[in-house]
Amino acid sequence: MIVDQIVEPDFESLESALSESQGLDKVLVLFATCTVEWRGNRNGSIGTGQRIILCKPDGAISVHRPNWARAIARQGVNSTLELYPLENGFLLYAGKSKGEHTIHIHLLEVPLVVVYDASDNAEPKHRETEEKMHEFIKSNPEALEDGLRLLHHEYPIDVGTIDFVGADRDGNRVIIEVKTKYAELSHVDQLQRYVKHYNRTANPSVRGLLVAPGFGKKAKRELRENGLEKCRLKKFQHQDLGPNQSSFERWQ
Repeated sequence: MIVDQIVEPDFESLESALSESQGLDKVLVLFATCTVEWRGNRNGSIGTGQRIILCKPDGAISVHRPNWARAIARQGVNSTLELYPLENGFLLYAGKSKGEHTIHIHLLEVPLVVVYDASDNAEPKHRETEEKMHEFIKSNPEALEDGLRLLHHEYPIDVGTIDFVGADRDGNRVIIEVKTKYAELSHVDQLQRYVKHYNRTANPSVRGLLVAPGFGKKAKRELRENGLEKCRLKKFQHQDLGPNQSSFERWQ
């Protein structure tokens, strides 16, 4: 349900909408012409364009282009969202981890802002593929690497839960992250965070291994540039034909 919508808001009304959305657990959607700069696991920026900015009540924020499937910039839960006036527009700032991760959005024009009261209590139903992959790896660690021994499964650390911690034949620790679909840049980032954290708190001789049914060019390059490794488990690769092809009965 739409709680409020503001056409061409001024600073006060936009600041009030941001505060209202965060304080009352509402979703804030901005349609804006803006530039974006982000810092953190990856640094980058993009020039002026018309974009959709989604601010969730848990502090997560993402910036989307109208013709791209993925967000061009995003930040997870518990981000601090702040608005500042500028001579030519507004600055929407999102910070996390004491400023280690930031997004600066220079709002040049904001034709529309929507505050939306959304609720979703449905429980997702996951396919069994992930559980099957984990069971297969537990029974066949040599499928990932000769001489690999598994030490821990679903090992909790401060920045998340590592799927597997293993040791190679030379005694080096191996941090293993398992994905059921083609590896993406976000999966490489996740593995890199785990490896960096493990390096600081445990054995410094640690490797990172991303396991997936397949890898795209960008994910391969990111792994290579960060000194991480990959393992392709083709036996878990599957093709989703979509609702109007031969797999239609699955969608009914």
